[in-house]
Amino acid sequence: MDKIETIKQFTQELLDKMVDKAEVEVVDEDGIFHVNIKTDEDAPTVIGRHGETIRAIQKIIEVMLFKAIQERVNVLINVNDYREKQIERLQYIADQAVEKVKERNTATYLRGFSSYERRVMHEHVGKQYPELTSYSIGEGRDRRLVLDLKKEGEEHNSEEHQESEE
Repeated sequence: MDKIETIKQFTQELLDKMVDKAEVEVVDEDGIFHVNIKTDEDAPTVIGRHGETIRAIQKIIEVMLFKAIQERVNVLINVNDYREKQIERLQYIADQAVEKVKERNTATYLRGFSSYERRVMHEHVGKQYPELTSYSIGEGRDRRLVLDLKKEGEEHNSEEHQESEE
């Protein structure tokens, strides 16, 4: 069985224990396996609070795959286009924080985001606001995203401040 079929099977088996009905589609995009789950009334169960269940399912599938094929495989779970909506929400939050930075001419700190969420905001700020820099500080649950105006001579987003993400 190939990776796509294995991922689909593992995901479907896990979902069958959680919800009544869910359709699973798996697509390989440059070595990242995108698992798209479609479900009706059970979506909140599969998504969880702030996407926590999606992340847990993703991790479980990755561990199951490693055990089955002895290879690390990157999996990205999405339920009813939750990720796209999440990205839009995170970009909106980043845009609001950028406005604060510009108005106050001082750094803004955002906390309470997962490594994935911080990465989405880093990328958005880097692409949309060349006059700003973003970086993460702190560790674990205290990790924060910092948005600030670039200092004179600074040419790019301050990714060197980013330590390895979760």
